[in-house]
Amino acid sequence: METGERDKNFRDVFMHLYEWHAMLERWYKEGMDGDIPIMPARGFKWRTIKLLNMQIWENYQDVTLNQALKKLKLSHKRVMGLIESHTNEEIITKKYYKWTKTSNLYSYFAANTSKHYIWAIKKM
Repeated sequence: METGERDKNFRDVFMHLYEWHAMLERWYKEGMDGDIPIMPARGFKWRTIKLLNMQIWENYQDVTLNQALKKLKLSHKRVMGLIESHTNEEIITKKYYKWTKTSNLYSYFAANTSKHYIWAIKKM
């Protein structure tokens, strides 16, 4: 969720997307390595997502717009590579990977890419 204090400019939105890409990459790596990823991030629960998003905003206030755009482009390319490395069956089959529990890769990929991109487009 957004607050009045967050996401005031393109840099803020880009870094929010970047950080959610980074979390997805971490979950994915840990999960594929046989571990159970800490989600959404160490020290946070899904019910404290507002606090996590505020922390993300605070962490990137010194980043320039150009830096933010470069970081987002690179993280987007890495995440698209992860998605493209899987078959449709691997992405859409629930419980295909142990670390996704009762869900599927699609739910993680979509939440951290397309659904977030829709939010970002509306925000901008």
